[in-house]
Amino acid sequence: MKFSDYDLVLITDERERLYFLGFHSTDGYLLLSKKGKTFVIDDRYYYAAKKALAPKGVEVISGYGYGIFKEQAEKVNAKTIGIDYTKTTLSEYEILKKSGYEFLDISEELKTEMAVKTDEEIGYIAKACQIAERAWRATLPLIKEGVTEREVANELEYNFKKFGASGTSFDTIIAFGENAAVPHHETGDRKLRNNECVLMDFGCLYKGYCSDMTRTMFFGTPTKEFKDAYKAVLKAHESAARFVKEGVSGKDADGVARDVLNESGYGKYFTHSLGHGIGVNIHESPNLSPKSDWILKNNMVFSNEPGVYLNGKFGIRIEDSAYLHLGEYKSFMKDDKRLIVLKNGKARKIKSTEK
Repeated sequence: MKFSDYDLVLITDERERLYFLGFHSTDGYLLLSKKGKTFVIDDRYYYAAKKALAPKGVEVISGYGYGIFKEQAEKVNAKTIGIDYTKTTLSEYEILKKSGYEFLDISEELKTEMAVKTDEEIGYIAKACQIAERAWRATLPLIKEGVTEREVANELEYNFKKFGASGTSFDTIIAFGENAAVPHHETGDRKLRNNECVLMDFGCLYKGYCSDMTRTMFFGTPTKEFKDAYKAVLKAHESAARFVKEGVSGKDADGVARDVLNESGYGKYFTHSLGHGIGVNIHESPNLSPKSDWILKNNMVFSNEPGVYLNGKFGIRIEDSAYLHLGEYKSFMKDDKRLIVLKNGKARKIKSTEK
């Protein structure tokens, strides 16, 4: 962000504070100026924040409310103050206006800055993805006839923490059979029956950074209809992965996957965009969608998640978290994404020669 454009920047959002500080707290606010960073936090976090941030040159002040904000603004002779209009609540803004300063929206600058990750951030996301993939594999033996969506979700989330995650990056989606046709299905107590699909959409947190992954499998013997749809989604996923490079637009990336599904006859069943940015937020910039004007750059992290949803039958989504490195697409996930068939607590992958 160009601090020269603003006398002072006020960061109140929890995730944005984490981004700038590398320290998590559920309260407090951050002030950014040409003179440095000042973190205002109450006594619950003060000593931990001081220990973690003082060595990084961050001034940590114990306090509550916006009285300290006004004192700091006066110190730097602030006239204009940048805030994120998309995160600041109306009640916060009404309080801030009483200070007499002019406030300007910095939401677009924040999106642009946060879209390109540092190598450290890439490392945290890579670890979150490694944990997610490992936890998913460890959960597969539980998937048997009669297990509920909720039981699978609980086991997966237990494995997240077992392998080093601090929690989930969003509400885990486990969808059996026709439930998988709802892209954002709410995990429930539906029991798994023989010969139906299993969709798992999940992610975990490591050092505050998110992973995002979806795999669709089949329990029992998959029908030709399901296998044909799966092949189309996989082709769309792989085509997008081959196409995406530095300089490609989010719109064109989405278009490549969408064209594959249109050619396969499934285009009208692809009801969302190809991808979204991933960082301290599970959804951030850049967007890979039909209307996106984002141009992809090195160290941008995003999802690649084409899907097909046949109402009342099944849904299929194949999603990796990916990034651009030296101009090329790189997936954080290591599996080859062939269709997995589950039987009797065991998993096998469908060979490309199988009809």
